[in-house]
Amino acid sequence: MTPEQFYHLDKLRNKETIFEMRVKSLEWMLGCFLNGTIRRRTILNLIPESELDTLLIYMEEKERYEDCVIIKDVIDIIYKQKYIHKDMSTKRQKEIIGLLENTIKIEKEKHGGGNGELIEKLTEKLQKVIDWKPKK
Repeated sequence: MTPEQFYHLDKLRNKETIFEMRVKSLEWMLGCFLNGTIRRRTILNLIPESELDTLLIYMEEKERYEDCVIIKDVIDIIYKQKYIHKDMSTKRQKEIIGLLENTIKIEKEKHGGGNGELIEKLTEKLQKVIDWKPKK
């Protein structure tokens, strides 16, 4: 979208044009998420899942099934978390271990021993990361 198009965005009254723009931006956003340049929390805060459901229903009615696939991928990967990171480098593994250990340490140092449930969940996650082995 050029700056001029953005400036005249208020003149867009056509529902189809707006939905078309949303689908294209969703495809770009999903690519950014998979590359690690945008966080899941950012996406969840900016785009309500109900808006995606509305967009999906509209595209189904228009029989735009290729666009439906993109929307469904966004819902599954980002909102339902059906995407599993297959590869993790040993450098990233060490980084995650360090971060988890630091968070657990800080939580335990809090007055009253911190949140026991959080410490337990982080400890389980830490053990999973430590036990992870690279695929050959």
